[in-house]
Amino acid sequence: MLPQPRRRWAFFPRSVISDHDNPSAHLYRAMAHVVTSRDDEARFYEERANPWLRRMLLNEGADAFRTFQQRYPHVSYVTYEPRSGHRLAEWLSLALSTVDIVVVDPAAPSTIVQWIGELTRPKLQTFLLDADGQLVGHDEVPGFVQLYEALCVPAPGAESLGHLGARHTITYGPEKTEFGTNGSAARHVEQTAEQLVEELTVTFDDSVARASTHNVKKNNAPEPDQS
Repeated sequence: MLPQPRRRWAFFPRSVISDHDNPSAHLYRAMAHVVTSRDDEARFYEERANPWLRRMLLNEGADAFRTFQQRYPHVSYVTYEPRSGHRLAEWLSLALSTVDIVVVDPAAPSTIVQWIGELTRPKLQTFLLDADGQLVGHDEVPGFVQLYEALCVPAPGAESLGHLGARHTITYGPEKTEFGTNGSAARHVEQTAEQLVEELTVTFDDSVARASTHNVKKNNAPEPDQS
């Protein structure tokens, strides 16, 4: 059996480094572990000096970065300066040029969220991960939701998803548990990460397969009669 191709993942969370007022960081860290344990590549992109990083530095000081790297050596990340307009478009196009799967937090910088959605294509699958259900709880849903391949939401919010306008919805659960690092909460995070990575991998592989089949049919179609 031929080995599975190595997939490249990019994550754009509000913060993966800081979990201060940001419990979703635990889920992103767990997803990084799952992705890398499958021999796929994972890289996180985090805006420099974002509010969650500032809270971490205020409470723990600069040593918090060293502690994070020691505790989560499997999390590869880069920080970036805020960009807009053509500079942002050029940077994202370059950063994602060899990426297969992109996972974006709706609470990431709004320009990032919008532009990544517009880059969605069969071989660059983009997913919104609404880890804390912030989109589900709003009556007015941002237009960028429909740009993404799928919206990932906690299972308890699934019954109210009709107004979101997403192409596809991936629910995970089965129960909404506070993300954390101890006991049953930690096990829940690990299981959720496994489920999400598997779901997104299958969705990506299916999309690539459909695109390849379409191209084969297109290339094998008979030439129109010019006579």
